This record gives sequence, structure tokens and C-alpha cells, in this order.
Amino acid sequence: MNKLYTAQEVADRLKIKKTTVYELIKRGELESSKIGKQLRVSEEQLTQYLNRSSSGNSESGQDIPYTSVNFEPESSLLKRDYLLHSSGIILGGQTSAALELLLGKMSAHPDGLPVLQSHMNDYNGLYSLYFEKAHIAATSLDIDDIRHLVPGIPLILLSLYKYSVGFYVPAGNPEKISSVEDLTDPKVVFMNREKGSARRVYLDRLLKEQGISSEKISGYRNEAVSDMSSASAVFEHRANVAFGEEMIARYFPGLDFVPVTDMQMYLAIPAKSVKNPGFSALVEIVQSEDFKTEIHHLTGYDTSYTGEMICI
Repeated sequence: MNKLYTAQEVADRLKIKKTTVYELIKRGELESSKIGKQLRVSEEQLTQYLNRSSSGNSESGQDIPYTSVNFEPESSLLKRDYLLHSSGIILGGQTSAALELLLGKMSAHPDGLPVLQSHMNDYNGLYSLYFEKAHIAATSLDIDDIRHLVPGIPLILLSLYKYSVGFYVPAGNPEKISSVEDLTDPKVVFMNREKGSARRVYLDRLLKEQGISSEKISGYRNEAVSDMSSASAVFEHRANVAFGEEMIARYFPGLDFVPVTDMQMYLAIPAKSVKNPGFSALVEIVQSEDFKTEIHHLTGYDTSYTGEMICI
């Protein structure tokens, strides 16, 4: 019977890292098969590789630098674990057009490293940074909040862009919503964001400052996990109003946007990492005029401070 080996078993037999096995598979030097969602290497495939190796056509004995790996197989958790222990970057935060652009440029940069975006809100991204489960956190929290959530670790805040946040309302704003006080109107049903998101933190702070009890807001306990989801709730008439960034409203014909404030998007990076390969490439990209121009044309975001670095 043709025995099947896991990547770890192959690594043990070849006395190399498991990550190197994935790289050999990616480069086509080691053939593999997919069993369900798992990669497996058969005895025959392993023997063929060893035969080629012994004739000098492979570099199996060397520790191959990681460039990128197709991880369709397993899960984002496996990929995260892989990058944490290899030459890769885990970025904690919610997706945006600007981050997608940045990740694309990182993959094309000669000194770039593979980046996995682990989707989580601001609080969880900074929490992961603090506990070394992520290398970078994308956040729109205030600088004081960032300091409190990542104590004792010197950080560089790399400014990405400034953007407008406010209320999503049906076209024409039939309930005349212009402030948080209007959310207490009994006719209004609100769709909130989840705890830990910059939107929720800002809104809760605003309610406290104005002495407004959340109990007076119908739907306050209804939570969406993204601006897209909260805007959808208004678009589908499951709520009269939600709170999020302006750009998302453009995807929904029939929604209007009522601006409330501006937020700044930062990449929080441990200061000790900034000059490391990969991280320095990321900084170079963000500070380039091409990146600023593309972000502005793509999203309309304010790039006046893009690329600026704040030490905290």
C-alpha cells in the first residue's frame, strides 16, 4: 500500500522544517496530493523527490527562505501559526480598500514579506499585538486608547489615511438624524457596531459625554461586525440608522450619509520591528507618493498625513 505522509512527517524524515516542506511543494520540487482539504505526500512521491535530491537536482538539505505559500488547504489559523514562526507578517484589523492596495504592493515589493490579514476589530487587533499573536494592528482608536491597550511596548503609529464617519440613513434622511441625541427618538431603530470596534468606542464615549443612556436607544444592543453589515441593515430596512465610514455608503444606492467626525487609520507597529526587512518595505510603500495618490483616487480618503510616523 502506498503510504501517505503529512507535511510534518515529511519534515521529520527529511530533517527539515515543516515550512520548508510547503515551500518545496510550492516550487514543484516535491509532488503532493490533496485528500479532502489536507495536503498529503505519498511514499512514491517522497521516493521520487529523494532520488532527484541524491542526483543533485534539489536543495532539500537547505533551509529555504519563505516567499509565499498557497494555504488553501487548512485554515487561516494554520497560516497564522506558520507566519508567526517564519518570515511573514500578520496584520490584525478589518479589511479596507487601502489595506488591500497595501497588501498587493507588499507582495510585489522585492523586499516585501507575505502578509496575512487576520480580520478582527480594533480592540482585538491591539490585544493580539500586545500578546504577540500579530505583528501589526490596523486601528482607528485614539492614540491614548492605543497606549492603554498596548502598555509597556514602544510603538510606531504609521498613518495610513483620514476618513469621515457618520450616520447611514435612508435617502432623504426621513427621521432628520443629525446627532446621537436623535437616536433616542422612539421611532428610530439603530444598528450598532460590536464592542471593541473604533465606531463603538467613539459612540459610547459620545453618549457618556452628552449624558445619554444607551437604554434610551432602540436597537443599541443590535450589533453588526463591519460597516458593510451595518449599512446593509439600513438598506434592507432592518434599522433606520447605523454608524460607519462614508465610503461604504457609496455601495448602497438609496442611502445617504450624515458626517459626524473624522478618524485616522494607523498601523501600530512595535518600534523594534520597523527597521526589519519586510517592515521597512511596508513603511517605504506607505510613504511613497504613488501609494498616496492611488489611495486618494481609489477611495477619496484624506492622505495629508499618510506616511507620517508617531512614536508612542
